[in-house]
Amino acid sequence: MKEGVSQNFSMGWPLVKSLLWALLLFVQIHEHRACIEEERTGLLELKAFLKSHTNYTKPLLPTWVYETKGECCSWERINCSTTTGHVINLTLSNINEEQTSSYLKGTWFLNVSLLHPFKELRILDLSNNGISGWLGNEELVNLSNLEVLNLSGNRLNGSLPFKGKHSYHLF
Repeated sequence: MKEGVSQNFSMGWPLVKSLLWALLLFVQIHEHRACIEEERTGLLELKAFLKSHTNYTKPLLPTWVYETKGECCSWERINCSTTTGHVINLTLSNINEEQTSSYLKGTWFLNVSLLHPFKELRILDLSNNGISGWLGNEELVNLSNLEVLNLSGNRLNGSLPFKGKHSYHLF
């Protein structure tokens, strides 16, 4: 009897080892897709800035919440790389509701230093917000992976506070 139990255990051990390896692999893959902490914090700081500097009357970005280990890759207006977990697309169009009511009303300046955490950002849409210029532009923001920058529907006058090694398509 003892020999049969030993034989069953030794036959089941490879299965247990395989399941443990699969679980470990799953955890590592999921960890890579999780939100990067520096970017999650950056998004929450950006939300706080937008809330205090725009005229958005509805709940602003309600999925962007202060949770420990919050999964920012599932938040609205955000797309992340499925392999690295970095934010690659940030769509903040029409955040300033006053812009839609009157083109001449309201003037506000975006603090571009809030974009520093997004090292892998490829698409940035800031369209239709009535942005008049930039705060924090004494140091250019390095968005070296930026490919698309949509600034249409704003009241910008002057140079852009972004630098990078690649050129990007500007709307």
